[in-house]
Amino acid sequence: MQLNSSGYLFVLAYLISVIGSSLCEKILASVPNINVLLSDVNFMEVVQPSSISYTYKLRPARNFGTRLSRRYNGMELVLADPYYGCSSLSNTHLIENRIVMMLRGECSFVTKSIHAQEAGAVAVIITDNDMKNDQLFIDMVDDETEREVYIPAYFLLGKDGYVIRNTMESLNIDVAIINIPINVTNANVYNVKQPPWTLW
Repeated sequence: MQLNSSGYLFVLAYLISVIGSSLCEKILASVPNINVLLSDVNFMEVVQPSSISYTYKLRPARNFGTRLSRRYNGMELVLADPYYGCSSLSNTHLIENRIVMMLRGECSFVTKSIHAQEAGAVAVIITDNDMKNDQLFIDMVDDETEREVYIPAYFLLGKDGYVIRNTMESLNIDVAIINIPINVTNANVYNVKQPPWTLW
């Protein structure tokens, strides 16, 4: 049986009353309710490589950075070098006017975003450093250093990031082709091609 939007909202309200809002927010990553998720989650689609051609959830940074002003079809996604992004990036020739992916850890989200910005990235995607994390989102927050981030910054689940990076490296390719953001508002969540390892 498939719940409608009202049914999902009832379940959400019940979860909040039972387990509390903070834990419920984390569980939202695995709730197949597009209407609820849209306020706090964006979506991107990997087009190439075809072996990872799925729709992925992204959580925008909570209180820094901007939002994408338009949809990018056929945008190129590249990996940061160094991958943690805690120092100036050495592969700026690949990053300029593209989206760069980095790994969480060793420095603040703002520091990573600043380095992506300085390299000319259109946006930055920071994937969790727990490669087994396939459902729990975290909030990326300002580090209070008063530095301005002028590009969008997104959080990606660790399992998703691990598979994307591992696939790119195993195929020895510098870029993946993505569409971002994509609109799944009117799509049945079960018809969206989500990664088989992730519960929506």
